[in-house]
Amino acid sequence: MPQSKTDRWAVGLATYRRPSGLARVIDGIGRAAQQLGRPVELIVVDNDGTDQAIAALAVDHANAAGLPLHFLIESTPGIAAARNAVFAQADALGVRFMAMIDDDECPDAQWLVALDACREQTGAHVVGGPVMPEFPEGREDLQRIARWWSVQPQQLHGKPFVFCTCNFLIDMAAIADVPRPLFDPKFGLSGGGDTVFFRGLFFRGHPMAWADHALVFEDVPPDRASLGWMRTRRFRVGNHAATWEARDQGKAKAMAKTIGLTLRLAIYPLLGREPEARGVGWLLEFDKVRGRWNAHRGALFMEYARDDAPANEKACR
Repeated sequence: MPQSKTDRWAVGLATYRRPSGLARVIDGIGRAAQQLGRPVELIVVDNDGTDQAIAALAVDHANAAGLPLHFLIESTPGIAAARNAVFAQADALGVRFMAMIDDDECPDAQWLVALDACREQTGAHVVGGPVMPEFPEGREDLQRIARWWSVQPQQLHGKPFVFCTCNFLIDMAAIADVPRPLFDPKFGLSGGGDTVFFRGLFFRGHPMAWADHALVFEDVPPDRASLGWMRTRRFRVGNHAATWEARDQGKAKAMAKTIGLTLRLAIYPLLGREPEARGVGWLLEFDKVRGRWNAHRGALFMEYARDDAPANEKACR
């Protein structure tokens, strides 16, 4: 679909109790919008609503960045509800192109330019970009294994596959016929619902591409700057992958893949997939496989369960 000068642009994001991160990302979006050279609106969904200062902060920084702001509160807990609210607002505004980013990230000044250039060059309906970690002071040692904290291009069945909402651009006109809401509430507190969403688009035939220069930088807080945290994250990755594979392809195929990955552990270090840290690579692959077996037992890992959540919504390992 050709781009018109009247096509409406927006950047959407969900936030939850990260005021400093929200201020940082809005400032960064403002710089990226200036480089794009087109009017860009900002959609912020607060998935909390208990702190009125968040709205005031968003207004102040959006005004300073020259971004028309649409601020909403989504009281339903969970990232799925917040993402659905972002897309619902974009639909209501008649947005043609929407980028998304997280509230613990900051984009490069050329972020939107790079996403849009890739879209024009490839004709993709969805364009993703890399996310690079910024570790806290004193954890420079993690740079050697930074790949596990980053988002890098992926493929599915030999084609580019965008899999997360932390850095992407989407043509809203191209997905106008996709049923709303777009994000399954089942994954609201577990995470992983964005990958389920993108898998749906992929198998509907929506072309995807990766813009290597559309960089976003993620602030890694101290509680995430550890191998222990990453082991939990890889467990979640495996758990969610087996869950949606069983739903999309059937339990037998998902189980067969899990068995294959389990057997592969015996030779995994020899594959050279992580030459800079083969031992760490094997350990994290082991955790991913553990997560898959957990899913086959019917458990869904709840990474974002809140402190006041019912017991059945808290993390299961």
